[in-house]
Amino acid sequence: MGTLGALVVGAVSGAAGTLLHQQWWGLALALVTGVVVTAWLPAGTVRLGFAIGWCVPVVRGALALPSGGFLVAANAPGWSFLAGSGVLLVTAVLTVASGPGRPHEGPAGGAADPGSLGPAS
Repeated sequence: MGTLGALVVGAVSGAAGTLLHQQWWGLALALVTGVVVTAWLPAGTVRLGFAIGWCVPVVRGALALPSGGFLVAANAPGWSFLAGSGVLLVTAVLTVASGPGRPHEGPAGGAADPGSLGPAS
């Protein structure tokens, strides 16, 4: 799954969670799904795309609607949903640097260090 696909899946999942989070089972299902998918996706831009896609409808739901209401209310389920969404985004941002395509650097002086005096491979 590419970054664009993860972004779309995140947006659909976040929108569904935004609509269902007021029910206890909707909140639990949304947050568990978000955590499982975030953990399942590889670290890097794919995971970040999912998290950004997830957070866009959540933040939009927390803003006032033209009619004056909110989809994400200032109550326990609403704050829990916002906090869980923030955790998903922070996790994705913190793991971008460890994503695929990044060379693994071993400890200084280890076998991965070209300046080590160990035996040549």
